[in-house]
Amino acid sequence: MNSSQPLLRRLLINRPLHLTTTSTTTTAHYSSTPTPLAMKPGTPIPGLTSIYPPSKDPNNPTAPTALPRSEYPSWVSQLAEAPPTLAKLRNMKMEEATDKDMRRYLKLVRRNLIKENNAIAGI
Repeated sequence: MNSSQPLLRRLLINRPLHLTTTSTTTTAHYSSTPTPLAMKPGTPIPGLTSIYPPSKDPNNPTAPTALPRSEYPSWVSQLAEAPPTLAKLRNMKMEEATDKDMRRYLKLVRRNLIKENNAIAGI
């Protein structure tokens, strides 16, 4: 490893995201959430029954339904995109990074440092 890299980066590189410690071993695992798929237009949106109770009249549903993609603003499609990972942010050049990318990099580095310190302290 190149010693000209910042100390914090050298300390955090190749660290697991989640540590599971037992009395004899420590294992690392990574979590990933699947990207949600778009719903077909006209499909009732699940999980909103507490806000919109089911209608007694089947011809007049009160639950909101999914609209065609063209009906939504352009920023809605960006919500399903995964944010850049720490590995991608580390490999990104400083000149190419936006302010949002820099904030995310600092957030992820700090999160990893907290997790590492908690694992060392046994919390």
